[in-house]
Amino acid sequence: MREDLLSLEQYSVPDIASVEKRLGRPVVKLDANENPYGASPRVAEALSNCCLERYPDPDWNELRCLVGDYLKVDPVGVIFSAGGDEMLDLLGRLFLEANDEVIDCPPSFVMYPAVAAFHRARYVSVLRDGEFRIDVAAVEAAVTNKTKLIFVCSPNNPTGNPTPEKDIRQLLATDRMVILDEAYAEFAGYTQVHLTESYPNLIVLRTMSKWGGLAGIRLGYAVAHPEVRREMARIKSPYNVGIAAQVAGAASLRDRATLDANAQKIIRERELLSERLCKIPGGRVHPSQANFLYWTTEGASALAWRDALFERGVLVRSFSEPIEALRITVGTPQESDLLVEAMEDVSAAHIA
Repeated sequence: MREDLLSLEQYSVPDIASVEKRLGRPVVKLDANENPYGASPRVAEALSNCCLERYPDPDWNELRCLVGDYLKVDPVGVIFSAGGDEMLDLLGRLFLEANDEVIDCPPSFVMYPAVAAFHRARYVSVLRDGEFRIDVAAVEAAVTNKTKLIFVCSPNNPTGNPTPEKDIRQLLATDRMVILDEAYAEFAGYTQVHLTESYPNLIVLRTMSKWGGLAGIRLGYAVAHPEVRREMARIKSPYNVGIAAQVAGAASLRDRATLDANAQKIIRERELLSERLCKIPGGRVHPSQANFLYWTTEGASALAWRDALFERGVLVRSFSEPIEALRITVGTPQESDLLVEAMEDVSAAHIA
């Protein structure tokens, strides 16, 4: 076994079942940026007619055409994966060799350093500024002849703020591959996927987990230059996206009105919840264009906050680096009520 991988911290979640048994009710799960309104109702019907005894289309032709229509891009440049994590692994396979470098701007998505580790690349961290904006000049200064990938999440996970197009263009001018992760684009109301037409060194990542409510299906996709897309397809597993995922994705993309309406509910609740969190002592909520909010804990242990909230039946995500903070998924109004009640209780008890 590889010693460098054995030392990696495994992703884990607390024991939800024991807390639910003690409380006598379900835990309010606001830790994974899931969509509380779920999938399009057309998905269940489509899955009931799914032909499971046959292998799926290895080239996802129907899905590519639907995404092409949705994003107004050439379907030739669209590639699908079993969730965003597989797409990140494909990028590592295609671009990284041992001792290459990957630039990331934390706080950011936890899988970016993992991609570097899995492929024996060097992870280069360029911290964001006090408002969690990318320091583009610092990224440019960090680029070396070994730099292969620059990761940008916009809106950023976990902070929720976007990266302006002018900054993306400046990073693209380094001539390194820029991986623009737009997993939360539908909650921001914009995309920069149009830049793929002008920049062959740009790959835009998207997912059906958040807007589409299909986190359990595992369906991600990317838009890239056709030559890059062709090489990515060459190194994937033959049938990497199962028939259920393809059927669910197609049904979802044919019911965009429902998904957009659900996204608008989340956006409205995000703004209402942000106002409520501003009134709770012990932290600061930051502006977000995603389906979650970032709440820095003024130096107190974010893990202590998380554990105290979990004991009260609300599960959120905690971070200790590079700053103590909670990431709180925007749920339903009823879930927001339970969250705020628990946070007010923790704050008043001075547990954090």
